[in-house]
Amino acid sequence: MQFRRRLIFAPALAWLAARVLSVKAGPITGEELSLPVPDPHVATLRSYVDVLIPADQTPAGSVLGVDVRLREVASHQRDYQDLLARGLAWLDARANSVFGRGFAELSEAKRESIVQQMASAGTNTLQRVFFERTRADAFFHYYGQPESWRGIRDYGGPPQPAGYMHHAQAPRPPR
Repeated sequence: MQFRRRLIFAPALAWLAARVLSVKAGPITGEELSLPVPDPHVATLRSYVDVLIPADQTPAGSVLGVDVRLREVASHQRDYQDLLARGLAWLDARANSVFGRGFAELSEAKRESIVQQMASAGTNTLQRVFFERTRADAFFHYYGQPESWRGIRDYGGPPQPAGYMHHAQAPRPPR
């Protein structure tokens, strides 16, 4: 799991560090907002986010309110709202056709297998566009919160606003 965190985190660090100061709100719970994702799909979205960002040394994506933040984005963007509704409907339909139950009701391994099918779908298909867009947005909202950093060894947060305090010293070699 540590490798997964580094693989995801490293390319996004520079971009995220510039944006993290603008994300000051704490975790949002689902009860705080009434947003335009159809009710049957709220649990599907929560489960999907937890497949993308499962709990390990840090909390799962839904614990930090990533699913609610995606719903919030959808409330302001009609095309994103449509993408969420259609992608979540596909997840539920696929889960029902393969396993006879909704996506949120499946075991973690079965959910992962369906998300893997989605990730390997053809370019520009609904499944692939949904997967790539929501994964990028989920990582943005997750790693924009300090609570997500505590499982990342040797990372104390973005260098700004204090700056690179040790800029005159050679960087330490990776462990």
